Amino acid sequence: MMRSDPATPRAWANALVRMWGPRFPVDVQQIALEYSKRFDDPVLRIAEAPLPNFEGALAPLSKRGGWAILYNPNIRSAGRINYTLGHEWGHYLCHRHQAPAGFECGEADVLGGSRQQEREADLFASYLLMPLDDFRAQVGNQRMSVDLLKHCADRYEVSLTAAALKWLESTPLYAAVVVATNGFVLWCRRSAAATRARIFFPSGMELPNCSLAAERSGLVPQEGKDIPPGVWCSRPTREVVIFADYYEMTISLLVFEDLGILPDGWEEEEAGDVFDRFTR
Repeated sequence: MMRSDPATPRAWANALVRMWGPRFPVDVQQIALEYSKRFDDPVLRIAEAPLPNFEGALAPLSKRGGWAILYNPNIRSAGRINYTLGHEWGHYLCHRHQAPAGFECGEADVLGGSRQQEREADLFASYLLMPLDDFRAQVGNQRMSVDLLKHCADRYEVSLTAAALKWLESTPLYAAVVVATNGFVLWCRRSAAATRARIFFPSGMELPNCSLAAERSGLVPQEGKDIPPGVWCSRPTREVVIFADYYEMTISLLVFEDLGILPDGWEEEEAGDVFDRFTR
């Protein structure tokens, strides 16, 4: 990496956003192919690779001396594909000199991997595709809802999960995102406020009875539903839930509104905590 290049995934993403301007959704393919020409080992190819249990990869091209970014075209969500491209582009900028053999990323690696390099690639993709200032401008002081989350996902061409995690980073509210499949929690992420309050839901926990995620029936309210104490935890909870069409997956966005918000300055103090994750 050149001395003048950014030193962190977030700095890399912010530099590229300033260079390309606020145009959404971000064209990851164009940026990767054009910007990498400044290096001796550029990205020369972005191509489909329909392999099972495969989301994306950064692969060396030994004969041509560059790299290829690969993605699985069978991923159901166009937003997930776009995020995967951002994730692999992050590996190129931040990690290619550390891993000459490249990276092959499955579903568990993209958007929530447990390894440091996967978390850094996620951080890069998040800041490249959803710059924080623009995201906050879209959300403002609105109460989070399914419609608002879909608006953000559509604007940035990312998955609803990626948009929900970006909201967690941007909000001073006490909130968490809980992803579950077949009735059991896969993983949980928390806002800075919820991290400070030690609110979390461990992997393997059964979805609580009377939660929207466990019911999986009826008309799901767009604004969410007030859940009484004793269901998710000892506090009253507003739950906004999204049901995926595959793997019996649910995404619950939990807000603990009775706790209020963190005071000004919480971002600097808690910036690293929002990426804390309770893994499988």
